[in-house]
Amino acid sequence: MGPRQTGSIEIGGCAVDVWPAGTRIDDWFEPSIKVVHFDDAATVHPGLIARTLALEGDATLSRAFAGHIGCSKIYHLDRWGCPEADLVHARARELFKRVVVAPTAVVDLSWASIYRQGDYCLPHAHERALASVVYFLALGAGDLDGPGRGRFCFADPRLKACCQGKEPVMTTPCGPIVRDGTMIIFPGQLVHFVDVYRLPGTRISMSWNINPAAISGDPLAAAG
Repeated sequence: MGPRQTGSIEIGGCAVDVWPAGTRIDDWFEPSIKVVHFDDAATVHPGLIARTLALEGDATLSRAFAGHIGCSKIYHLDRWGCPEADLVHARARELFKRVVVAPTAVVDLSWASIYRQGDYCLPHAHERALASVVYFLALGAGDLDGPGRGRFCFADPRLKACCQGKEPVMTTPCGPIVRDGTMIIFPGQLVHFVDVYRLPGTRISMSWNINPAAISGDPLAAAG
């Protein structure tokens, strides 16, 4: 796809491009899963992390889960009144348009997930999404590629990368190696999970379920 005019959003008195020049979309091992990295975390992340944590106590947007989803979620990034949230929201929609090759990107649901020690999310999929997008805002300190690191993984027998023992048996949960500022997109029906997080501090990611057009029903009801 050729260059597109995506505009910019002002953060801290500076205009930050929604899609900076030279930003690449790379394939993971599976062609249906794409990875992109944004290098402006120093500009975007401090305000976005602060706003995320501040909204955790807002009963109109946040919800604390237990059981199969052991973390806190804050919904509707487009309602946060925060330019940094507006920026990553616009980037998720733009990534969808570029990967799906669609003129429109309608967000069915968006949310931030806050993980603290012992939090996790069991395997699940997003039945209402043609594609799901995840942005990694704060992954914690230390080696991120090991147990107890809150690793985002796929566990789906339709992915060859997950069937390294014997197809179509899901033997090997795995996912892209990511860092703060990485955004990934994948078919929403793929089964994925977040390993238990045992590092100090908080792990924060942001997610979007996106379609080319709006669909009926309550997305929060489907979210559990």
